[in-house]
Amino acid sequence: MRVVLTLRSDDRPVALPRILIVDDYAELRTALRRRLTAENWEVCGDVGDGPEAIEAARRLSPDLIVMDLCMPGMTGLEAARKIREEFPAMLIMLMTTPDDDVEEAARGAGIRGTVSKMAMNKMVTGLHALLRGEEFHELSDR
Repeated sequence: MRVVLTLRSDDRPVALPRILIVDDYAELRTALRRRLTAENWEVCGDVGDGPEAIEAARRLSPDLIVMDLCMPGMTGLEAARKIREEFPAMLIMLMTTPDDDVEEAARGAGIRGTVSKMAMNKMVTGLHALLRGEEFHELSDR
């Protein structure tokens, strides 16, 4: 079994990272769940908007959150800022479209990873990088 180090506040190794998926499209949440569980990662929950993400982060204590930028009511950046206020060590991967301004705003919000929704093949690579304590910002669509 692989042991992956995370940046959780208690600094303990996590064998199966617990991941929360946040996106307003149920079909995408389902596809992501399938892809991430194929990596032997535990998807501890999935929700459809920013307020639900904040509540789920409190309730589920995931190791990592994969969150869409554009959601109704509250953007992924806004939700990430609120989550990072309460849980500064929580890892967040923001999914969005290629945009340098978004990457800069994400970094400013403490988001350690961004990936293009048009290049989901990079998602797993990015999540591995975050779990190793690295940043991953790859918003190209290739």
